[in-house]
Amino acid sequence: MTAAGAPTPEPATRPNEAWGPGHAIDVLRIGVGIVWLVNLLFIVNPANQYWTTFSSTARSFAPTTIGGPGLAEYVAAHPLFFSWTIALVTTYLAIALILGLTTRLACFVGSCFSAVLLATQFGTTFLFPGGTDVGAHPLYILVYAVLLVGGAGRWLSLDVWLRNALAARRRAHAVPSVLTPRPWAAAMPSRELVTLFVVGTLVSLGFGFGLVLAIPVPASNSTAAPPGPTSYVNLTVSINPLNGWPQYSPANFTIPAGTVVFTIVDNDSPMNWTACPCPVRGTVGGTELLNGTPMTSIPSANVAHTFNIPALGVQVLSPGQSTVQFSVAVSQPGEYIWYCFAPCGTGMDPYNSPPMDVAGYMTGTMTAT
Repeated sequence: MTAAGAPTPEPATRPNEAWGPGHAIDVLRIGVGIVWLVNLLFIVNPANQYWTTFSSTARSFAPTTIGGPGLAEYVAAHPLFFSWTIALVTTYLAIALILGLTTRLACFVGSCFSAVLLATQFGTTFLFPGGTDVGAHPLYILVYAVLLVGGAGRWLSLDVWLRNALAARRRAHAVPSVLTPRPWAAAMPSRELVTLFVVGTLVSLGFGFGLVLAIPVPASNSTAAPPGPTSYVNLTVSINPLNGWPQYSPANFTIPAGTVVFTIVDNDSPMNWTACPCPVRGTVGGTELLNGTPMTSIPSANVAHTFNIPALGVQVLSPGQSTVQFSVAVSQPGEYIWYCFAPCGTGMDPYNSPPMDVAGYMTGTMTAT
C-alpha cells in the first residue's frame, strides 16, 4: 500500500504468470527476430561474399522485375548504398525483435521493408533462391501485423524492462506514474495505430512499384534493327575440363554498332530451372530461334543458361544441348556487360557461387565500336 492508502501499481508483466496469448505472440516475435539473425549471419559470413557479389545478385532480379531491368541495374550500379542499407535494416530487425526493443517501431520498419522488397522483387516473391530475405513477403507483412495487434513486446522484452525500471524510479522519487498496468486485451493498439500500420505498408508498396516503373530500361534498348552494319557472334557453352564449370566462350568480344546476330551452341546438360522467368526480351522482333523454331518464351523444364545484357534489356534463354539464334540492336558504341542469370553455381547456393559472376565464365563484356 502507498502512504495515501492506494494500492501500489503492479509491474506491467509478471515473470511467473501462467502461459497465455501474450507469451505466444512474443515467441512469434523472437522467431521472426531469429529469421533476421540468420540473414545477418549470411551477410557477415565472408564465405557468402555478400558485399562482393551484391551487384550481380541485384542484376539477377532484372528478368523478374515487372518494370524491366532499369531498377536492378540502378541498384547494381550503387552497391555501397544499397548493400549497407539492407545490412543495417537487417541488423536492426534482428536486435529489436529478439530483444523486444522498440518492438512497435520494428513492426513498422519490417512491414515497410518487406513491402518495398515485395514490389521490387515481385517475380520471385514466392520463391526461395538461396536467401531467407527473398521469400514470402506477404507472409512477413501479415506476421508484423499480428505482432502489432497482439501487443508483442511484453514478455522477455527490453521494452517492458525499461518501462518497469522507469516506473520503479518514479515511485522511488515519489513521482506520480502514468504507466499504469493494463490487462492483455487492453494492450492491443488503437485503431489509429492499426490505420498507420496499414497506410504505411501500402505507401511503401506503392513506393516500391513506383521505383520499378520510374527507372526505365535505358533508351538504347530497342527491338528494331538500327542502321549500321550487321555483325555475327558465335558463342559456345561448354564444360571446362580443368574445374568442371560451365563456361561461355568467348566471354569478351568486340562488334561494330548496328545489328548483332548471335548464335549460342549450348553443350551443357539439360536443366530444370523451376524458378525461371522465361520470356525472351530485348531481341529484334522479341523472339529467339530455338533449334530453328521462333520462340517468345522458353519452358522452364530445360533452361541451362541465360544470356542477359541488362543495359539493353536483353534476356535470351539457352536450353541445354541446343542451338539458339537471335539478333540484338546495338545503336550506341560502348562497353556492355552480359551475365548468365540461371543458377549455375557449384556451391550450396547456386545463385551466388562460382562460376556465377566469374569473368570469363558466366559474365563478360561486349564492346561496341
